[in-house]
Amino acid sequence: MLPVDPVIAWKFSASAWSLAIAASDWRERRIPNALLAPAAVLALIALSIQGASPLGASGLAVAKGAGLALLLTLPGYLLRALGAGDVKLLFVIALLGGVWMMLGSFAIGALLTAAGGLVGLKVRSLLGLDPKQGRHLPFGSALAVGLIIMMFAGDAPPGWR
Repeated sequence: MLPVDPVIAWKFSASAWSLAIAASDWRERRIPNALLAPAAVLALIALSIQGASPLGASGLAVAKGAGLALLLTLPGYLLRALGAGDVKLLFVIALLGGVWMMLGSFAIGALLTAAGGLVGLKVRSLLGLDPKQGRHLPFGSALAVGLIIMMFAGDAPPGWR
């Protein structure tokens, strides 16, 4: 039997979790705490036991990521542009993978949401529908996809671990 690298196992587990988050946010436009809390607790337990996040980030990178996640999302939440689930999801992503994983997930999520919004506006316009009457795109789904991409895109540069 071949030994399994714990980080690889975490990546596949986190991918399944991310897909569940994306599906929930896409379908119901909300991210349940029942999906977020266990991941946060497991990330904190792993950090305290092994001194690194489940996806290999140092405690300092996790702290920086968690703080920055709140700085990036709380203004959007206060302006009602983001939901509380989006804020909590980005925070949990930081707990799982640190600042590099969080920033990459945020950037990819923002790009996916912007691209989807532009495509949606164009399609609604082509169909003769009012472009402003469409539903908002779920940012949590885009963050979850961003996390999956970041996990398999390669390791963080040494200064970001």
